[in-house]
Amino acid sequence: MEILENVPLSTRTTFHTGGPARFLVTVKSEAEIPQAVEFAKEKGLPLIPIGAGSNMLVPDSGVDAVFLNIAMHDVSFTVNGTNSICIAEAGVLWDALVEESVEKGFWGLENLSSIPGTVGAGVVQNIGAYGSALSERVIAVDVYDTKQGKIRTLTSLECEFGYRTSIFKKEVDRYIVVRVSFALTTDANPNLSYRDLKNYFAHAQGAPSIHEVREAVIEIRKGKFPPLDTFGTAGSFFLNPIVDDEKTRELSERYPLMPLFPLPEGGVKLPLAWIFDHALSLKKLRVGKAFLWEKQALVITVEPNSMSEDVVLLASEVARLVFEKTGIQITPEVRLFGAEKKIVFKNK
Repeated sequence: MEILENVPLSTRTTFHTGGPARFLVTVKSEAEIPQAVEFAKEKGLPLIPIGAGSNMLVPDSGVDAVFLNIAMHDVSFTVNGTNSICIAEAGVLWDALVEESVEKGFWGLENLSSIPGTVGAGVVQNIGAYGSALSERVIAVDVYDTKQGKIRTLTSLECEFGYRTSIFKKEVDRYIVVRVSFALTTDANPNLSYRDLKNYFAHAQGAPSIHEVREAVIEIRKGKFPPLDTFGTAGSFFLNPIVDDEKTRELSERYPLMPLFPLPEGGVKLPLAWIFDHALSLKKLRVGKAFLWEKQALVITVEPNSMSEDVVLLASEVARLVFEKTGIQITPEVRLFGAEKKIVFKNK
């Protein structure tokens, strides 16, 4: 186990902002995880898995916590006929796993191509894109349960997956993801339900291959999201709001062209990007060096050498404007810390 002190989080997050972490602990095996948990307890500090830092905003003053870097990168595939079980450790980069599964011809993850982050963080967030969600392929998740002090295996049902959430997000201080088992298949089954993918292959002859689906997703994402080697971002900063039938009727009367997405479990998911573009015209909104990405307004982007405070102020202004216009209180998809967590979505 490696322990570093006062590590700049601007070098560990995709926003490239924020002050230092009090400690950064790196573990390279399952056996070292309890040691990291004990270290955090001894210091009286929270333990926070950092992954690739692709879904968090940390304050400019830093975070008085122990950040956990899980440097465990093993991947295995077990084949049984047309089915495959893929087991990936938490530290594996998500897109590297998708790429490997595609290269081996295993369908199931290709629509989730090019999403930054690690396998562990992906499960916590239940990442989703282009008509697919990670939870659709999860068989089980091995976790270290800090409450019970041991490794446990949770079934997909026990993970309590929902829209961009899971039990790991709900009980953020309890579970540390160790590895994930996925169900994949060699049976060709391209999911082109998402409009952009459907349009991409509109004139194709025959069903696309798994490689073609991955390439299409990567190309579509490049057209929507800022390049991480130039700008800082955590992707979509806000969750699409889920509203009840009464609110849906109210907004449908005001915005009859707004797409609606009824959910099986009840409620209706609204496309926040559509609200930004058509109800508010927010695309050119900027605070300091933080601004909304022109091609995808849900994405808060920062220029080099920016401050987290700029992101906080911009997000706060967006939340205020959305609430004033629609009565909807939007929620961050990005994990927030410290003062940012308390003030970012307070409506004026």
